[in-house]
Formats: sequence, C-alpha cells, structure tokens
Amino acid sequence: MGLKQSKHITTTTLVNSSKDRPDVLLKGERRKKFRSFRSSGILFDGTSTLENWRFSHGGKRIHNLKNAKLLGPIIDEEVERLQRQHRLFKRIWQSNYSSPVEERLKSGGARILDVGCGPGTWTIEMAESYPKSTFTGVDFAPIFPQEKRPVNAKFLQANILDGLPFLDDTFDFVHMRLLVTAFSAKEWEEKVIPELARVTRQGGWVEFMESDIQYFNEGPVTQRLSNALMAFMKGKGILQPIDSYVPNSMESCEKFEKEIKIEEKSCFVGKWAGELGQLAVDDITKGWAAVKLPMSTMMGAKLSEYDDAIQIFAKEVEQYKTSFKTWRFFGQKISTTSSSAITTPSSWDQSEQSQ
Repeated sequence: MGLKQSKHITTTTLVNSSKDRPDVLLKGERRKKFRSFRSSGILFDGTSTLENWRFSHGGKRIHNLKNAKLLGPIIDEEVERLQRQHRLFKRIWQSNYSSPVEERLKSGGARILDVGCGPGTWTIEMAESYPKSTFTGVDFAPIFPQEKRPVNAKFLQANILDGLPFLDDTFDFVHMRLLVTAFSAKEWEEKVIPELARVTRQGGWVEFMESDIQYFNEGPVTQRLSNALMAFMKGKGILQPIDSYVPNSMESCEKFEKEIKIEEKSCFVGKWAGELGQLAVDDITKGWAAVKLPMSTMMGAKLSEYDDAIQIFAKEVEQYKTSFKTWRFFGQKISTTSSSAITTPSSWDQSEQSQ
C-alpha cells in the first residue's frame, strides 16, 4: 500500500516554559523526520532471543499472558508508571484529546473507544468528565480495573490484530496513543488503521497520540540508549518517521477525509525545565528501567552497566537541555450517507446489558 504525499494542517507548540504553559506557537513548521518510538506495550515476534524476559524476575509479579509478545513486562510498577505517564501527557497537552468532539460528548449518547487502554486511566477520566456518553477501553493485557470504574465505562480484553469485537460504524470517537511502534508497517497499514476505521461511525473521528524517542540535544549515553532501541525496532520492521507516516497511512486507508490534522508539542526533560521537566525525566527513566533485560542484551551491556547508563541519562538531560516531541493526529471518517450515529450494540454490548 503506497503512501500519498499531501499537505496536512499542522500546529506546533513549545511547552514547559517558566509557567509550564504553552507560550510559543509556530504554524506550518517544516519538521525533521525523526525516527520514533515510545510505547506502553512493545511487541516482538515469539522467535526473539529476548522472549524469556517476559517471565518473573527479581520477585516482581508479572502478568504472564499466553501468546503475549511483550518487550517489557506488565508488572504492578509498570501500571503505576503508565498512570503517571497519563498525567505527564495531560500536562503537556493541557487536555485529553484534540478532535472536535466535545459537544458530541457533552450532549450524551456518544460512544467512545480507547484502544490499548492499559490501566484505563484515560478511559476512566474521560468517562467521569462526560457522564452522558459511554466509554469502552480495550487492551490485550487485562490490567484495567475490573470493579472500581464509572457506570459509563467498561473494559474488554482484545487484540486489534485479531479484529475488534464490535460491529461496523459503532463509535463516534476512537482514541489510541503510544502504540504506533508496537506494530510492523504491514500490520499498521493492513490491520490497525482499517480496523479502527471500520468500527468508527461515518462522520466520527479517529485520533492518535504519539511521542518521539529520538531526543533533541542528546548526550552520548542518551544517544546510545536511543540507537539500541532503534536498532531493535528497525529489525522488526517497526521503524518509521512517525510525523509523516501516521497521517499518510490514514489517507492511504481512503476512509478518512483528506485533511488530516496534526498538532505537535515539544517538551523539555529534566529538573532544569521545572516541574513538567521533572515529570518527563522520571517517566523516561522508569521506562528505560522497565525494559532493562532486553535493552541491556541489545546493547551488549551488563545489568549494572545498564543501570549506570540510566543514571547518566538523567544527568545528561540536565547538561544538554534535552527535549522530545509529541504529536496528535486526528481525522474524520468519510460520510457516504446522511444517517447520524449508528447505535446498534455489538454482541459484547448486548452481553453487558443483560448482566
């Protein structure tokens, strides 16, 4: 499937100024095509020599899922990190989404899907903010809350690569973040984008939020960490210039309006950048620690050497004034009929209602 070259509407903002608020707005900036990775769940095929790392180590509890292909383990500490990560990105963006769907969510009756919901932090927060609409979170790892959740929020274990268990044209708004590099280019173009488009109603919106790991102003150890991760991702066919690849892939699906919108923010990392910078460096260092065993293997380093590298990374961001970029891409599904939102429940919705 070839990717089209086209214009996209782009808004660029620099965050964590002295007041931790957006203060610089640049429109139409021509952005460098940096290699990208940052994900709460990192996939690799079962033949990898790193496969055994998903099992318990160091006395930590790992959710060992059959057929789960994780680079990093899903442990209690990781769930907490993902919750903190949500707060970080909400601070960066000053919102939970960018698509023009607020009025639809407020009016009630809207259906929203969060794909790769993780512990369900975004889903629950949105459900509490918009009590008249219904929110569904799906993830292939059942780390979302089973009981304590808003009445208008529910969760389901599912893998998008196997197909989502919903009828066509079900959701008004579909959200996915920090997962684009969890899939190969072929999976992204042939399964992920088409499946998200399938379950989105005509006139509904699909939004992605992604973040870069190719930092600006990298120190030498930071660059070594990034390069090791890039080499792994490239070997799996996952490496793309995310800021052009995502919108072009949406266009190639031919289910979305051609005007794919892009918003971009840059975030400084480290104590030198204030509270937000501290949140950023804490999240990134904990992320590096979560993939300690496979990353040290990729780097040919001892575990102690890898621990040292993480500590040096935290020092380098202060010295080099490191930053990273994050994007939101959102597009509207093409309407071919004049009908409004389709509200026919899926089989899973029906089973939920009967309980």
